[in-house]
Amino acid sequence: MITAKGPALPSPKLLALQKDFQQIASMAGFLNSSFDLPQLRLFFTLYGRLTVKDETEGLAITPRLQAWCERVALQLREDSSSSIMPPQIQVSAPQALPNGESWYVVGNLTFNTKVTETSYQRIRTAVLAAFQAASAVREKGVIPAEGEPLVPPRTGQTQPMRLLLPEAEG
Repeated sequence: MITAKGPALPSPKLLALQKDFQQIASMAGFLNSSFDLPQLRLFFTLYGRLTVKDETEGLAITPRLQAWCERVALQLREDSSSSIMPPQIQVSAPQALPNGESWYVVGNLTFNTKVTETSYQRIRTAVLAAFQAASAVREKGVIPAEGEPLVPPRTGQTQPMRLLLPEAEG
């Protein structure tokens, strides 16, 4: 007698990786995912949003936001050793906020990749850096200049944790 098997279930590690990537994406975007065992398919949308005083300022900053998106896309590909597919970039026209006090412009990057249990680290590092860059743009409201790093260096670094070694028995 042949017993019908249900669909293969993802491993606990792939489920943990999915949760890890969802937490990263919550910084400045969204993540959809599916399992294509033994891989995890990831579909990201990352956004950098700037608030400006009026439509004219929004139109003036749009080319810089487009260039920033292109820098992030290139960095994603380089950092992931081309494991991340080339992102699609879309920059919105300036839009008024509902209260009418200011305007905003949004740059979206949509990209996807596949992750296995053994190949996720470089993809995770690339995705984390991209989402940190988008968060920095949103929080500071400033697009880094061409020569500046996409992710500003962290200030107030903590000291490395000391290792507590067992005392030698004498």
